[in-house]
This record gives sequence, structure tokens and C-alpha cells, in this order.
Amino acid sequence: MDTTTITLPKSCSQIQLECPQPIAAKTPLKTIIKFPAFTQWLESLDTQVMQAEARKAADHAHVSHTKVVVNKITIQSVDEFGSGKIGFLKFIADATHYPEKKKVPGVVFLRGGAVAILLILRTPSSLVHQQKQPVSSFEDTDYVVLTEQPRLAVPDFSLCELPAGMLDDSTGEFSGTAAREIQEETGLVVRPTDLIDLTPPDSEVAGSSGSLRGFYPSAGGCDEFIRLFACEKHVSEDELSQLRGKLGGLRDDGEFITLRLVRLCDLWKKCRDMNATAAAYLWDRHINK
Repeated sequence: MDTTTITLPKSCSQIQLECPQPIAAKTPLKTIIKFPAFTQWLESLDTQVMQAEARKAADHAHVSHTKVVVNKITIQSVDEFGSGKIGFLKFIADATHYPEKKKVPGVVFLRGGAVAILLILRTPSSLVHQQKQPVSSFEDTDYVVLTEQPRLAVPDFSLCELPAGMLDDSTGEFSGTAAREIQEETGLVVRPTDLIDLTPPDSEVAGSSGSLRGFYPSAGGCDEFIRLFACEKHVSEDELSQLRGKLGGLRDDGEFITLRLVRLCDLWKKCRDMNATAAAYLWDRHINK
């Protein structure tokens, strides 16, 4: 078992990091520590510890405040992409909840952030229709692009979802990643400046502490956060027709994507992707704010 000690820079909390020898022989601890998702997780943990200490100091210890102390992290598995970069990291955190001094469930699967895009297509005929009708966020002449692909975790060989992709660790930039994913998965070119960020500001989120990077679809065991964007694109009737059933994605990277088009007003019942449901709701709020 390889071991090292991590000291969080702000709170000075110390955490013992353990890694079984078979894993460490393939992926050294120094490489694991530099995994961007793990680095972000440690930074967020450090911020939470500092905020808990600040609340305790502000109340002069007269009020019992929630605090979680992580004493040890044991690496369970590391999965690398073909490029050799770490893609996924799973570990168990030995954590205690205070003031009760009870153990907290500590199984964590790290994969980092991602973006998903509500790509709305409008044709000349849909624009004419909308000019004759009251303004609505769910026009029956608007279409949304979905990607149909195998998802073995579900498992479903033809699951429809919004175009999405993992965040680029090299830049951490959301809109650029979203624009690139649209082009890779659909072939459509959009500019990052054309994208509308649907994620609400930190100040509007109840209980928000620290930077709100996106929405958490499975916070019980995974760090993944999703940043939702919307984009309106005007296309001709021919372009719309050519997109139906078009093959997309990077085949060499294992992306076997077929494009599907559904009416925006039908999205909620045609797609089981929670990103799609959330994005449609937020789009409605954006249009009608």
C-alpha cells in the first residue's frame, strides 16, 4: 500500500491518501493527485472546511454547526483514456460528521464536469408561423437536436440525449467546450458567443456555498456537474431534413451517434435525459423572465 499525506492549503487539514500497490504501479500517487477532478474535489473540500470553521467562530461556539472531517482516502480504481490521461477515479473517504461523531457515506466516483446543449433549430417557415402567433418558449415549429447512442450503464443501445461532452481540463472553459461538442456530434458550427448559459447565478441558489459550476445529477456518489446551455440556430428546410438520421460523433473514440429531431414542445415526453428536461424548463424561464 502506497501512502502519502495531503495538506489542504487553506484549512491546513491533513488527509492520509492510500493506494493499493497494483494500482500505484500503473498510476503513481503523484499522478492521481494531479487529476483535475481530484484537485477540484480537494479545493472544494478545503473551502467547505473553512466555511464551517468561520460559522463556528462567528457564533462563538454557542451553536452546534455541521462539520465533516475527512481523515483518510483509499483509492479503489483508476481508469485511463486511450491518451493515457485519467478519466475516472473511485475512492472511499473515511469521514466523520460532527457534532454527532458518526461516519458519513464516503464512496466517491470522480469524473469532473460536463456541458449539455439545448440546440433549437428554426426554419423560415417556423419564423413565419411565430410571427402570426403569440410569443411562446415552446413553439410547435421549433425542433431540438438529440443524439441517439448506446449507453451501457443504463443499459440502452439507443438512448436519446442532448448533445453533451466532458469539460476540457486544459482550459476549464464552458462555452468553448459546448460549441466544440455541437460540431463533433452534429456537424453544425456555432460560435461560443451564440450560446446562452442557462445555469443560474450563485446568489439565486438556496444553500449555495462556493462557486456554482453547474447542476449535480448524482451528488450521492459522483462529483459530476453539468453546465447547461441553449442555442438557437436558423436552418433551411433542406438542412433540417439532412440532419434527420445523420451519423455523428468521433467513431475512433467510440462515439456511435445518430441524430434525431423532436419538436421542442414534445421534448419532455420524447426523451428520458434529465439534462433535456432541465434545459427545457430553464429555457422557458429564460424566454419568459
